[in-house]
Amino acid sequence: MKTKIIVDSTFNLEENFIKDNNIEVIPLNVLIDGQTYQDSVDISFDEVMEAAYSGKGVTTSQPSPMLFQQYFERLRDEGATDIICLTLSSTLSGTFQAANIAKNEVNGVNIHLIDTLSASLGSEILANILVDELKAGTDTETAVEKINTIKHNSGILLNMENLTSLRKSGRIHRIKATIGNLLRVKPIIEYFQGKVSINSKFRTEKQVVEWIIEKMKSLLDGINTKIHISIAYVHSKERIKLLLQKVKEAFPNIAIKVRDGITPVIAINIGYGGIGVAWCFE
Repeated sequence: MKTKIIVDSTFNLEENFIKDNNIEVIPLNVLIDGQTYQDSVDISFDEVMEAAYSGKGVTTSQPSPMLFQQYFERLRDEGATDIICLTLSSTLSGTFQAANIAKNEVNGVNIHLIDTLSASLGSEILANILVDELKAGTDTETAVEKINTIKHNSGILLNMENLTSLRKSGRIHRIKATIGNLLRVKPIIEYFQGKVSINSKFRTEKQVVEWIIEKMKSLLDGINTKIHISIAYVHSKERIKLLLQKVKEAFPNIAIKVRDGITPVIAINIGYGGIGVAWCFE
């Protein structure tokens, strides 16, 4: 049996990790004033943010079913017996649906689709666990079943310095964003089980960090299985220091992974100065 892994570009996996584990990455699309670019391939985070903040029309779209089909068929022809394809949450994008359409067009290989119900650093954790399982000798079916189970034990909290990026992406009304920025609101996006909510009552860095820690404690205290925690930041190295310190104090026996940056597709909604923490327990 030869198993191959495919993820989409929003996972933002490290280049060495991709190469070492022979992972295929399918890019989403970034559209700027009608011109299409491939996420993290021919456009960078800074280029996307410059376009968004200069008032250009910036949107995103999922890969086409045809692109997924081409990847599936190529891996099959290269000898893969099984393909595990993980995607950005189906509640955020049509990427999973596109992969599912392609799956139904391809014969001669076992294709296992996983809707992570997560995004960015949350999806990355699941990809890392999958790789570890396969390296440990877990069979493909069991590894897929494990990921489909533990994805329900995960969560993401993202904090932006203001509501500007959410307004520009169309996620929040312009008036609400303007009022929020005038009040110096530091919103937190909560993402659990594929559902998004925005909590915008925080006005200080201390309030943001204290709330994140209490939220994580309420969900993770008492968990006896392995816990994975990852923290990411976007042009906000100084902002992450307090959060990292407090997370380490709250969960002293857990190795915390820290990542710098996110892909352009996710950046459109988060913007400069964003920080986030994701977790999953087995």
